Amino acid sequence: MTPSDKIAAALARGQRFLLLTHQDPDADGVGSVLALGRSLCDAGKETTLLFQAPLGPPLCFLKGAERAVTQLDDRKIFDAAVILDCAEKNRLGRAADYLYKELPLINIDHHETNDHFGTLNLVDPKSSSTAELVFGVIRAADLPMGPEAAENLFAAIQGDTGSFRYGNTTAKTFRVAAELVDLGALPWDISRRIRDNHSMARLRLLGLALETVCLRLQGRVAVMTLTREMMEEAGAHETDTEEFVDYPRFIRGVEMGVLIRETGQNTTKVSIRSNNWVNAARLAARFGGGGHARAAGFTCRGAAGTALTLFLKEARRFLDGTRD
Repeated sequence: MTPSDKIAAALARGQRFLLLTHQDPDADGVGSVLALGRSLCDAGKETTLLFQAPLGPPLCFLKGAERAVTQLDDRKIFDAAVILDCAEKNRLGRAADYLYKELPLINIDHHETNDHFGTLNLVDPKSSSTAELVFGVIRAADLPMGPEAAENLFAAIQGDTGSFRYGNTTAKTFRVAAELVDLGALPWDISRRIRDNHSMARLRLLGLALETVCLRLQGRVAVMTLTREMMEEAGAHETDTEEFVDYPRFIRGVEMGVLIRETGQNTTKVSIRSNNWVNAARLAARFGGGGHARAAGFTCRGAAGTALTLFLKEARRFLDGTRD
């Protein structure tokens, strides 16, 4: 049996499932949780959708998001926990506290840095998204896939492929997306609610962020910086920074776009996007992070300036081919 077949069989056997994704989730993680949760519910199974924190805009506008919870009754028993779009258990944050020792873990993911922590693992870095893998599992398990599940899977795939324009978009991705549209997903409606539904605060923050963009390492790296003061001035939330890292990547001649964002008193998050050949996941792994070949990130202690200095030192080695 393939990993997908084994997971499908486990989903068919079980009746009570806990579904989770990584902390600070993106469209792929949230959409995959909501879609699989809906399909399992429509099959008569009991599902609990657990997130570390309440979902904010725009992901809270996905259908079924109102069913999500942020805490559980510790006595609740599940047949399995399905962990989606999460490369390692510690990325679940506080939600991992609910994974008791005997609970089987089903790990479905497409990050190349996934450490196969599950009892059952379906990890395919060649997949455009976790949602594309979830689509296959739903089909293999012969679970219902109504319009709500189709919409959430489409939104997830759309998010991780940059509206089907990133290098991870394949012919299979388009075939899956077409089938989801046949099942009731409405691309324009999803785009308007999830991808093109921004607050004024986000636009103010983008204006401030664009003023910080600078070129480093002979123009091969473009850096955007976001401080906590800028977030406060714009009245923005961390979810408002989604896809900001793409703007420095768009500059002609740049190999890597980088977003340096202060997330706490002495904590900084670094997001990396590469255009052609630098493996962003391997670069992020040098700092304890991970992700995909063209999109990755990590969190480190220190202010934005410190994080940038450390990052540029390692990035130079990748760009010059002198990494040990």
